[in-house]
Amino acid sequence: MNFGENCIIRFLKMNDTLLKGKFYAKLKGIIFFLSLAVIYSSCEKRQDKYSTQLNKDPLNEILDRYVNDGIYPFLYSRIEDSSGRVVYEHSVVNRKLLPDVSINANTWIRIWSMSKLVTISLAMDLIEENTISLKDPVSNYIPEFKDLKVAVNSDRISLARLQSKDNPCPFNLVDADSVLKIKNLFDHTAGFYYALTGFGCIDSLFANVDAPNQKDGDELIKSLAQLPLIQHPGEIYRYGMNTTVLGLLLERATGQSLNDLVLNRITNLHNINGLRYTLPENVNLIPGFTGRDGDLRKVRDGELDLYGENVPDYHPETNLFLGGEGMLATAKGYINFMRLLFFNSSIKSKEFLSEESIKEMTSKPKGEQNDDGYNTGYAFYLTSETHSYEKNILRVGGYEKTGCWVDRKNQLIGTLFTQANETADKIGLGSKMQNDFKQELYRQLSNYE
Repeated sequence: MNFGENCIIRFLKMNDTLLKGKFYAKLKGIIFFLSLAVIYSSCEKRQDKYSTQLNKDPLNEILDRYVNDGIYPFLYSRIEDSSGRVVYEHSVVNRKLLPDVSINANTWIRIWSMSKLVTISLAMDLIEENTISLKDPVSNYIPEFKDLKVAVNSDRISLARLQSKDNPCPFNLVDADSVLKIKNLFDHTAGFYYALTGFGCIDSLFANVDAPNQKDGDELIKSLAQLPLIQHPGEIYRYGMNTTVLGLLLERATGQSLNDLVLNRITNLHNINGLRYTLPENVNLIPGFTGRDGDLRKVRDGELDLYGENVPDYHPETNLFLGGEGMLATAKGYINFMRLLFFNSSIKSKEFLSEESIKEMTSKPKGEQNDDGYNTGYAFYLTSETHSYEKNILRVGGYEKTGCWVDRKNQLIGTLFTQANETADKIGLGSKMQNDFKQELYRQLSNYE
């Protein structure tokens, strides 16, 4: 489905009522075909401008500068329109750090939290089928979590409400004052966490679980059941391992592994390559880098410390699939997945998710925004007034500064990929590099409106 066809579909949905009734019966054929011709032509003309008149030099210069200045080991960006036409593509590599590496649309990258959107999309698919419900207690599927305790300080304040400067150790355990529901796993109000809370007593407990090295999902569930939650379910937003728990729940609810669910419901079904849990044969992953010491260098063992000392190994024979952090992708593969979600690009007649589900996943939630915008509770950040040049853009990001965004207004999907968990511009998803790049991009796109 190309950009012009998308425009036509939107026109039909908006103007269906205009072509009904006896009064318009004789004219509707003429109106219909003339309207389609005009809309198709204007949409295609606009999209052609993106691909042929976009000035790529200033965009390239921005990415080149951040790599040449030693901020990132490499940067790869690819932007496509809704039909799959490449609007922009650029790759730059620090040859001192990666002398023999080339980065392109088919390079496999660790995408970390960008995995969350895949898992949440699967969950929404199962909700549409009435296999699960957002209101269901998690213990309906994972009975091991029925009586999880909550870690609190001496004043019975949950650890999630404390700041890193506070010292709740040793903490106390209390009964949860609310039922843990599937909705809490979606919006990060469940109480699961990473080994990055800043509280040594809780971080060390989590690290000792060694989540990436568990035999399978059932073994990981047993280990997590021994840990306390960091808050009462539904209490506040606290980013953590909640989506991985959601993936474990999906396995229990369906009797299938998360890997098989991805294959059967997304990648194989909709002919999407470049999105998977295990490393393809004869592929070597790009090493991770960090700038935590001031100079960019390869990470040492234990420095990718989301889980503590260890990370996923992506072994082809693994039976453990971490739905919040454990996927690999190519830029092309992830763009194709986003296109499936937002532009119904499937080769199948049935769309992957309904318009109602997509609307729910992308709506601005109640609550305050941060520098990245509004977290929708479904793995997306909806950019806001803070980034006025790209207002209402949906973004997903990962631990090593991977990122993808979708612009529904301009019918564009873009990626910015690298592999560095800490850089000199450490401002989260709203990093200076991304802001510089997107400001220039949207300055140019505004000329086509």
